[in-house]
Amino acid sequence: MKLFAFLFLTGISLPFALMAQASVPMSAIRPAPAAPEQASGAARSGLLVEGTVAPDFLMHDLAGNEVRLSDYAGKVVVLDFWAPWCGPCIASFPHTQELAERYRDQGVVVIASGTSDTIVNFRRWIEANAANYPDLVFAWDLNERGSATFEDRASAKLYGVTGLPTMVVIGRDGKVAGGIVGNGGPSDARLEATLAQVGIDVPLETVEQGREQLAASARREVERAAAAEEARINPRPPFRENFGRLQAGQAMPDFTLLNIAGEEARFADLAAGRTVVMGLWSAGSGPPDAMLRQWNTWQDVYREQDVLFLGVGLFGTREAQAQWLAQQDSLGFPVWLDPAGPLPQVEGSVDELADEARAAFLREQSERIRASIPQQVGGLMPMVPAFVVIDAQGHLVGWGAGYSEEIHANAVGNLLLRAGVKLKDEDLPERVFAAAETAPPPPEPRVEMIPIGAMAPDFTTHDLEGKEVKLSDFRGQVVVLDFWATWCGPCMAAMPHAQKVAAEYKDQGVVVWGSATSDGRAAFERWVRTHQERYPDIIWSHDPAERAPERASLALYGVTGIPTQFVIDREGRIVDIVVGYRPGEVILDAALAKAGVAVDAAILEQAKANLAQRAADAAATEPTQPSLPLMRPRD
Repeated sequence: MKLFAFLFLTGISLPFALMAQASVPMSAIRPAPAAPEQASGAARSGLLVEGTVAPDFLMHDLAGNEVRLSDYAGKVVVLDFWAPWCGPCIASFPHTQELAERYRDQGVVVIASGTSDTIVNFRRWIEANAANYPDLVFAWDLNERGSATFEDRASAKLYGVTGLPTMVVIGRDGKVAGGIVGNGGPSDARLEATLAQVGIDVPLETVEQGREQLAASARREVERAAAAEEARINPRPPFRENFGRLQAGQAMPDFTLLNIAGEEARFADLAAGRTVVMGLWSAGSGPPDAMLRQWNTWQDVYREQDVLFLGVGLFGTREAQAQWLAQQDSLGFPVWLDPAGPLPQVEGSVDELADEARAAFLREQSERIRASIPQQVGGLMPMVPAFVVIDAQGHLVGWGAGYSEEIHANAVGNLLLRAGVKLKDEDLPERVFAAAETAPPPPEPRVEMIPIGAMAPDFTTHDLEGKEVKLSDFRGQVVVLDFWATWCGPCMAAMPHAQKVAAEYKDQGVVVWGSATSDGRAAFERWVRTHQERYPDIIWSHDPAERAPERASLALYGVTGIPTQFVIDREGRIVDIVVGYRPGEVILDAALAKAGVAVDAAILEQAKANLAQRAADAAATEPTQPSLPLMRPRD
């Protein structure tokens, strides 16, 4: 099973730990509790409301048996919609298994109902992994992805599911008791609170916690709906100009592609003299069917203007891509494969590996990601499916990510117009955005980082309850001031080690203070409520200046990349600064020794090796970047 955290891509799931060595623009990273279900042109009616009779439908299991809801009449059923490509789904299974085992004696049954993928992929994943979850009933909807009946899949047509994982709790009377979208891991008590509503005996404390989380989810849904309405009234550009470090107007870097026969081709040769729309998606599952239909039509219409639509499958094998291609009736454009290949995997949970084995595994995955085409081109990993438009002179025009039929058409249409393609009237976007509307925000003025040896400036933040938290509150203690943000992948990767440091050295008067910067208050509150149980020894607070230039991280400390950790001694003096984190590093531990903290000699030696490795990487042509550039993300 792969390790997943918060960045979940449709078809590809990348843990934040893997982002720890990648330079990724902030705007490309957004934590999400659920991955979007494979989109289609069908209208969505929303999840079934409480009290509705749950529709029965046909599934099949690995043995070929028919599985229906009606098979479990009189039971409390948790209908868990999932897909093999869905990172949040896979990440949720250990917790779901724990709950299925805990409540099975009370007549609770969890049906893991596969949706929005192919039967081949369901079989492959279930054969390899189902034994790890013995109390889950694994089955799949026969209306598989790519089939003529895909629009009839129960998740979308009967239950109104638009994101995975989605759980629907069905009482013994066969009526819907509630729905849970996304999964927050072991601290997520929403499912148990809903089970309590249908008579399952759940500890009162857990029920209360789950009810609070359900209420918070409802508030977030209201906020999301309001934001969606605002976006409808004042639409934002559905595309971006700069692809990471590659700026609009710059020449597209060349790279190698493979076909399913293993033959190589250079992108520059394929694109020479053409306007190219390059798609990026999962090698094994491809983009949504509606997107394929759009591309087939556009390729046919604009071929005469030397427009080339070209697909690139990411993180898969030639065999997986060949299987996907074999399921397509016809494609009017070529599809190639990224030679980086699939991400390595590990049996069981990565968290269960020994420290050295886990670090080695994550390093291997990081290296594979850095070798991928999006990383070669712009140093980022976008949500997929994504597309990049290159003009006939080989210059980047812009790019977009995610998919909905209307938004995708508007985004591609705008960028093709910018590339000089003459669109037919029916393909003109609803709104043509001027260059001034889509230009990236100007970079902030650079501020020099406060030097080692300086006195650490005091500043005020607020904790989850709104109480003030200041640096001066920790006078007389050794403080690790850790600047982070909820959208920052490397920050997420560093937090388990920061917690370990906080727990191990607290008896020596060490305090780890996680000060959220360049982030919204609502995002901070959501994140901390969801994750603080995993990090009980870290003090969390939020800078009310948020993304403004006055934020403490920039104005007082000169921080331009996160995570950045300042080690402050008992007199308030900065004794060391640790920028970024790579799996297995103990540089922070060694930095504490400079503040008088007793640190094991073996750890100090390991830290020297970590620093030497960083120095070697910095001297290389393509150095790894363990922190995220602190640009202000677009709201």
